[in-house]
Amino acid sequence: MAQQDAAMTDAEIEAQLEALKRAHEDDSAGAQNALDRGILTVGTAFSFLFAIATVISIYEIIMRYFFNAPTIWAHETVIALIAACYLYGGMQCLAADKHIRIGLIYFGTSGGTRRLLDVVNGLLTLFFAVAIAYAAYTMVEKSWWSPQGDIRLERSGSAWNPITPAIIKMLLLITAIVLAIQSVGHIWTAWKGTGFRQSAGEAPGKFAVAGIGLVFALLLAGGYLLFSEGRNLGIETGSLLLVGSIMILILTGIPLAFVTGLIAILFTIAWFGPMGVPLVSSRIYSFVNEYVLVAIPMFVLMASLLDRSGMARDLYDAMRLIAGRIKGGVAVQTLVAAVFLAAISGIIGGEIVLLGLIALPQMLRLGYNRALAIGTVCAGGSLGTMIPPSIVLIVYGLTASVSIGDLFLATVTPGLMLASFYIIYILIRCYANPEMGPPISDAELDIPMSEKLRKMRGVILPVGVAVTVLGSIYGGIASVTEAAAMGVVGVFLSAAIRREVTWTLIRDSLKQTLETCGMIIWIGLGAAALVGVYNLMGGNRFIEATILGSGASPIVIVLIMMGILVVLGLFMDWIGIALLTMPIFVPIIIKLGMDPVWFGILFAMNMQVSYLSPPFGPAAFYLKSVAPKDMSLSEIFRALIPFICIQVVALAIVLFFPQVALWLPEWLKGN
Repeated sequence: MAQQDAAMTDAEIEAQLEALKRAHEDDSAGAQNALDRGILTVGTAFSFLFAIATVISIYEIIMRYFFNAPTIWAHETVIALIAACYLYGGMQCLAADKHIRIGLIYFGTSGGTRRLLDVVNGLLTLFFAVAIAYAAYTMVEKSWWSPQGDIRLERSGSAWNPITPAIIKMLLLITAIVLAIQSVGHIWTAWKGTGFRQSAGEAPGKFAVAGIGLVFALLLAGGYLLFSEGRNLGIETGSLLLVGSIMILILTGIPLAFVTGLIAILFTIAWFGPMGVPLVSSRIYSFVNEYVLVAIPMFVLMASLLDRSGMARDLYDAMRLIAGRIKGGVAVQTLVAAVFLAAISGIIGGEIVLLGLIALPQMLRLGYNRALAIGTVCAGGSLGTMIPPSIVLIVYGLTASVSIGDLFLATVTPGLMLASFYIIYILIRCYANPEMGPPISDAELDIPMSEKLRKMRGVILPVGVAVTVLGSIYGGIASVTEAAAMGVVGVFLSAAIRREVTWTLIRDSLKQTLETCGMIIWIGLGAAALVGVYNLMGGNRFIEATILGSGASPIVIVLIMMGILVVLGLFMDWIGIALLTMPIFVPIIIKLGMDPVWFGILFAMNMQVSYLSPPFGPAAFYLKSVAPKDMSLSEIFRALIPFICIQVVALAIVLFFPQVALWLPEWLKGN
C-alpha cells in the first residue's frame, strides 16, 4: 500500500508539472508568430550545445588529471559554445515571453491596455535591438575584414588560435537583427489585437492611455535634457537621470534586460556620441566570454535533470524517516531536504516549485498551520542563494574578482546557521502549539524495513553528487566550472542508474537550461553594459568619493549599502543588482579595509531577503504557481514575514561578527 501511495503521489506531481507547462504554452501560443515558433523549434536543437560543452569539459578533466595531457582547445571551445547559447537564449526568451519583467502595471492590465503596453515595449525593444545591431556591426567589420577590405577573421591569439572571436561577434550581430525582426512582429501582433489573453475589440482605457502618455512625456523630457546637455549635465545630474530613467522604464513592463541595455545605449550616445556605441557591444562580448559564467548553465542543467528525475522526491521521502514523529517534523524534513537540494543545484525557482508540489500538500493534509507551511517552503527553497554551489555567489565572485572557492567556504556556516534558525523557529512554534505542526501518525510511518532501506538508498546518489561537486572544488581537483560539469554527469549517471533517463528528460532539461540562462545572462548583459558606460562617465569615482567623503564610519557605510540593496531587491532581479552595484561597492569595501569575501556573503544573504520580500518577491510567485487556488499572494506574503525577520537577524549576526563567515576559509588556508 505504501508503494502504491508513493506511486500515486509521483504521478500526481508529474501531472501537475505537465499541466503547468501546458498552461504556459497555451498562454503564449497566441502571441507567437511564425518567426517565434521557428526560433523555439530551433532552440530545442540549439540547446544540445550545452550537452556538447559538458562532454568537452569532462574530456579535458580526464585528459589532464588521468593522462597528464591537457588539451589546448577544450577551454576556448566550451566558452564559444556556451556564448552562442547565451546569445540564442535572448531570442528564445523573447519568443517564449520568458524574459523577466516587472509586472506592477503590466500584468494588472488586459485587453486594449495590454496591447498598448505591448506596442510600447515592442518599440523600445526594437530601438535597443537596432542600436545593438549597429554596435555589433562595427565589431564585425573590424574582426572580419582588414582595412584594405580583405577577409581576415579575428583569432583568439592563444596557442590553439581559433577564429571564435569573429564567430561570436557575428552571432551577436545576427542575434540583434533577429531581435529587431521579432520586435516588429510583436508590435504588429499587439497592434492587431491578436496577442494572448487579449480582447481585440476592447479599446485601451482612458486612464491607461493617460498613464502611458505621462511615462512617455517624462522619458521625452529626460531624453531632451540628456541629449541637449550631454556631458554638461555633470555626473551628479546624470546619475539622477539614469536612475530615474530605469525606474520609469520598468513601469512599462519592458523586460529588465532591455531596460538596462537601452539606458546604456542612450547614455552612451548622449555622453560620448554615436561613435561610443561600440563600447556597449564590446562589454556584451566580454561578458558572454567569461569562463566563470560557464558554471551557471552547468548548475542549471543539474537542477533541471534533478527536478525531472525522481531523486529529489526520494530525498524528501527519506527525510520523513528521520523527522516524521516529532512535532513540526514534516516542516523540519522539508528544510533539511531543501539544504541538500540547494547543495546539489544552487537553483532557487525550481526548488520552490518542487517543494510546493511535494511538501506543501502534505503539510496542509496533516493540518499544519497554513502560514507555517507556506513560509517553510519559500524560506527553505530560497536557501539556494546561501548554500554552495550558489549561482548568486558565482556572479558576485566574477564581478568582485573574488575567489569563488573562498566564497563557497565562507557561506557554509551562515547558510547552515540560517537553516538552523528556521528549524528552531518551527520547533518552538509547534511545541508551544502542537496544532500548528502535528506529527505524522505511526500508521503512516509503519512501513516495511525493505521500503525504509529503499528510501534511504534514494539519499545516497544525490548526496554523492553534492560531495563530488563541492569536494572537487575544495580539494583543488577542478575549477568551479569543471566541478559543475562533473555535477551534470553525476546527476545524469545517477538518473541512468535509477533507469529514469529518457529522451524527453534530456530534451526538456536542455531546453529549460537554454531559457533559464537566457533570462539570467541577458539581464547580466544589459547590466554589464550599463555599468561599463556609467564608469566611463565617472560614476564609480563620483559614488566612491561621495561615500568615502561623507565622514561616516565603515560600519555605517556598510549599513547604507545594505539598505540600498534592500530597496533595489524590492523591484530588481539579483543578477542585475549584482552587476550594477558590486563594481562600485566592492572597491569601497576594500578601501575601508574590509574583506570582500565577507561582503559577498552579506550580499547573498541580502538577496535571500529580497526573494521573500513584497511586492516582487520571486519566491511568492513561484509558490503561487503551484499552490491551491484559494491561497492568495497576500496570504503568501503575510506568511513570509516571520521568516524575513529571521533572515534579517542572521544577516545582522554576520554583519557584526564577520568571523562567522570567515573562520572556515581562514582555518583551511592556515592548515
